[in-house]
Order: sequence, then structure tokens, then C-alpha cells
Amino acid sequence: MNEMKMRSGLNELVSGVGVCVVLSLGVAPVAFAAETPDYGYSYLTMGVENITYQEAFLGSGGAVSDVTTSSPVLNTGGLYYVNDKFDFSIDALATFTPLGATERWEDNQGKAYQQNQFEYLRTSTNILVHYKWRDDVRVVFGPSLTYQTYKRYGLKGLNGYQNPVFREGDTWEEKSTDIFMDAGIAYDSGTLFNTEKWRVSGRWIAGIPIWSVTENTKFENVSFDDFGFRTSLEATLSYEVMKGLHLGGL
Repeated sequence: MNEMKMRSGLNELVSGVGVCVVLSLGVAPVAFAAETPDYGYSYLTMGVENITYQEAFLGSGGAVSDVTTSSPVLNTGGLYYVNDKFDFSIDALATFTPLGATERWEDNQGKAYQQNQFEYLRTSTNILVHYKWRDDVRVVFGPSLTYQTYKRYGLKGLNGYQNPVFREGDTWEEKSTDIFMDAGIAYDSGTLFNTEKWRVSGRWIAGIPIWSVTENTKFENVSFDDFGFRTSLEATLSYEVMKGLHLGGL
């Protein structure tokens, strides 16, 4: 089967161009001071990850889908002091349980012809080097190792349409293993040991895949040519409940 497909998604675009923004909102991050008294801390975040995913097919009539789903995630990590100019951080993020959303497909004329349920699951390890441009502003860059699963089920044809490949009742998955190179900017109002009780931090990061392997249970003989980019935005507001311990969210 020699088919060319364009898939634009959260982290990669296959033979096409698209944009997707990921917004991760922490609900209850906990930060603990490291042994070094003035630098570094570890944290645990429980939150909700909002994913907007788009996919397109280059073929007769065309096909475009768009779906947004939100799922709870867990993130653990730490910021580690190197010297006065550099720090580094490591984050391990995983979907706690994927929540389904309805994905609708339209042709090139904008007419909906089918829908299905969509689930997204992700695990990733993100390593960032922090260059301290100022005390509170950092330029960050580094690799991200990511595994993602896109699951579809509950297919239903609309307006009398019957899909010749995907049948009603089918379940199929697409799995992607990627290495991204990320870069961005981060803000941190101070260490956990400063005189202020409140602490604000956040970062915006963009990345491109430098290595990727994608498999689809429905297209065993289709090869995927990956390119594209991803972006993420996160922020945290915390309050010191005791020396070296902050609780907060955003």
C-alpha cells in the first residue's frame, strides 16, 4: 500500500504544515528545597493538559480533522544549580488517565462526513539547560524524549458516508516515539529562600523533532516523513507555607 498522508498534530507534522499549542495548567505543585541553601528545588505537579490536535489527508476529496481534549497529568522534576550562569532542570511528565473527546472530519468543502472518539496519552522526559540572562529571566534549551499514543474508536459516518478503510466499530492506534530539541524563555521571581512569601514562575518553549518513529495499526506499510514543531506554555504561582516548602497552582 503506497499512500501519502499528512498528519499535523501536537508534536509533528507528516508531509504537511500545521500548528498546535499545548497549554499545561498545574493544580497543586509542591516544591521542596534542595540541600544547596540558596539554589535549586524539586517539585510535584498535578494538573490538566489541554491538547488541540489536527490531522489532514492528502488525497481525493481531502480530509481534515480537529479535536481538543483535556486529561489529568502528573509531573515531577527539579531545578539544579551548576554555577552563577547556568542551571539545569529535569522533568518527567505522564498522562494520568486519557479522557476521550469527539473528533469530526470534514472534506475540502468544509462538509462534515464522519466522527469518532479520540484519546491522547503522553509520557516524556524533558532536560533543559538554563542560561541565566538575568536573575529572574533565563534562556532554556535541551532535548525532550517523548512517547505518544493517539487512539480512535466509535467511528460513525455522517450524511450517509461509509468509510472504505475504517469501519464502524473499529479501534485503531497511532504510536510515536520522538526526540525533540526544545528552546525557549523562563521566568522565576526567586529561590524558595528569598524574603517574599509569594513566588511566580513560568516558561514558554518551542521544539522541533530531530528523530521520530511512528506506527499506525491500520497502515502497516505506510512510512511517515516527520517534520514540524510544537509549543508549550506553563505558569505557577506558589506561597511559602514553611521554610523551603511552597504550595500553589495556576
